Amino acid sequence: MSNDRVDELREIVRANRPETPDLSTAIHAAVDRQASALRTHREPTSTPVTGPTGSEEPMPTTDTPEGPAYAAEAYAAVEKAAKSLRSLYAPSVLEEAAALLTDLWAAGGRHGVERKEWDWAVNLPSSALEVIASRYTHTPDPERTGDQVVALRRDLAEALTSAEIGLSVQDGPRLNMVVVERLPETPRGGYHGDANLVVGIYANGGWDISMNADGATVVSIAAPATKAGAGEVAALVRAVARGELGNPFRS
Repeated sequence: MSNDRVDELREIVRANRPETPDLSTAIHAAVDRQASALRTHREPTSTPVTGPTGSEEPMPTTDTPEGPAYAAEAYAAVEKAAKSLRSLYAPSVLEEAAALLTDLWAAGGRHGVERKEWDWAVNLPSSALEVIASRYTHTPDPERTGDQVVALRRDLAEALTSAEIGLSVQDGPRLNMVVVERLPETPRGGYHGDANLVVGIYANGGWDISMNADGATVVSIAAPATKAGAGEVAALVRAVARGELGNPFRS
């Protein structure tokens, strides 16, 4: 696929996923998306169908998608790929990757290339996911200002302490970070195994999460650097704190 076509697909995705100005709407959407993703994780043979997300536009289903169409098989493929990579992915990022993968499969089909034939040359689901995720994890152009970083940190703290997420946070060691108090189910970390979580957003990068301990493993979170993205990050952090995603810091 040409770079022009990839750029065109990205613009289509952006146009159909405007930033949500109301943080409460973003949090509701993130909670619903994460709940759906977790149900799929526990029941891999089921077909995920995400319901309406409050006042936000309905999320696309696998039967009647709205906005960029993607096949259920493509979403399942990028979701499977995500489990083998050392990052966490917001549901909206998985959906963007699935849209790209669907188009790549379709392009191959027009040349008589079946989906399984891609496996001889490239792991297409992983590649599609990494290409999309890189826009959220690499240095933005231009880099974010200090004020933008502080605003995103504030959005994250508000989302984490909302009624929907219900976590307790403290100021982090830096202005771009918050410390999330661990729950009984939180994976063990730190010298005594009782470290809290720390979540950050960067001027020259994206979101990440780690244990609040020296030398702790840092895991990237691929999510938009927006209020809506902060809501998705908060839902993922809650899933980590509850032990619902296992131990993402395990090497």
